[in-house]
Amino acid sequence: MHLALDEVKRFYEIWFPLLHYINQNLHIVPSFPQTWSSVPAEAAFALRQALWQNDALREAFITENPVGLSAADLALVESCKDRIEGEFFVFRYLKKYAIFIDTETPAHAYGVLGLVISIEEIVGPYVPIYVKAVLLPFEDRIIYDSMLIPYNVHFGAGYRRGLAETYRAVQERNGIITTLRPADKSDTPKTAQAGNKKVLTAFQKAQAQSGLSPKMIEEHTQTVTDFADSFLVKQEPPVMLLDMTRQHIEQYQSSYDGPINLVSFKRFVWFLRDTGRMDWDRIEDLLGYLKSQKS
Repeated sequence: MHLALDEVKRFYEIWFPLLHYINQNLHIVPSFPQTWSSVPAEAAFALRQALWQNDALREAFITENPVGLSAADLALVESCKDRIEGEFFVFRYLKKYAIFIDTETPAHAYGVLGLVISIEEIVGPYVPIYVKAVLLPFEDRIIYDSMLIPYNVHFGAGYRRGLAETYRAVQERNGIITTLRPADKSDTPKTAQAGNKKVLTAFQKAQAQSGLSPKMIEEHTQTVTDFADSFLVKQEPPVMLLDMTRQHIEQYQSSYDGPINLVSFKRFVWFLRDTGRMDWDRIEDLLGYLKSQKS
């Protein structure tokens, strides 16, 4: 859950010259080394704050390249424009990375690596933990800028359940974000299909728990799967099941060769309602339309 030693060395051989350059221009602390060494946390923090408040200086560092960094290393500095600054819940530790959930609506989850040691070793094993952080691209992975600021906040059982539901929703909608590179539009249909698959798996399990026969479960699941794969993901931009509207069903129904299984759609919308996966107004609109149609 952290960078390899050679990657850590590369990060700090970029990071220290960058903070040194900021200090040369702004004179925030008496001195700051240009090479990786032990420094007071207060000095590093002050320069880090100034760095993220002044993109022009970061761009000037790239242009001047005072320590002769390689083109690849300068590209890494340039990629800092895609950083994510804010407050996050460190929600879970996985084998590959720690899961950070932001406070946006809708929420996003990021897979974040530690630097020298894992994030668990820095902030502790008991999650969730609320932190302030700056997430940075490191090639095709996500790291943080060497400083995590934890808040002394206790989360009760209700809040933990809420975060677990948020995590489930994030997985179904966007999945875990593991790179801060600009999104490739060609991947959007794949993202929609991956999210739809998770929702449909949950729908299938819910139908089984309701006592339906395997034959009916398969029929209802397949009906909604066909709707998602043959219609929703082919929209521009692709649409996920969690974002469908009555207009989507109307358009699908009018273009479908023969009648659609309205019972399957009703069961799916009931599932979205009962599991809190869709807002109430859209649920009511969908159910109103489906009830108005002849089976």
